[in-house]
Amino acid sequence: MNKEDKIIIRKATFKDLRACAEIFRIESAKSPYNKKKTPKKALEGIREDFKGNDIYVAIIDNKIVGFIMVRVDSGIKNQLWINELWISKDYQGKGIGKSLSLEIENIYKKKGIKVFKLVAHTRKGGAQGFYRKLDYNLDKSMVFMEKTIV
Repeated sequence: MNKEDKIIIRKATFKDLRACAEIFRIESAKSPYNKKKTPKKALEGIREDFKGNDIYVAIIDNKIVGFIMVRVDSGIKNQLWINELWISKDYQGKGIGKSLSLEIENIYKKKGIKVFKLVAHTRKGGAQGFYRKLDYNLDKSMVFMEKTIV
């Protein structure tokens, strides 16, 4: 991507979901996420998520290179959750994730959303650092707990 390449951000259509699923399938298979999915399973998951979330895509040269998935919190007024943000490897580190995030903030701020929340992986990966650069802060009011039953 060159500086003159223009990023187009728009709300995803049903036709965009295959490209989003492929980005998700490839990038989430890597460490630290290690989610191994077949193309069919990834597409099924994205299609299911499309029913209850808003998905926005980043396009460069008519190619979807990333997406962000968000949902307005039904239980807490003026709050939105960023559920997924994935960028194709060849386009990472070029400001696309930042552009998607800032565009979401602008769109939903106009709709009255004041709080943007997300869960970032604590292991390697760069999600926490990425969001800290966008002025997201650690929310110490929540703790994720887990129990594995064998």
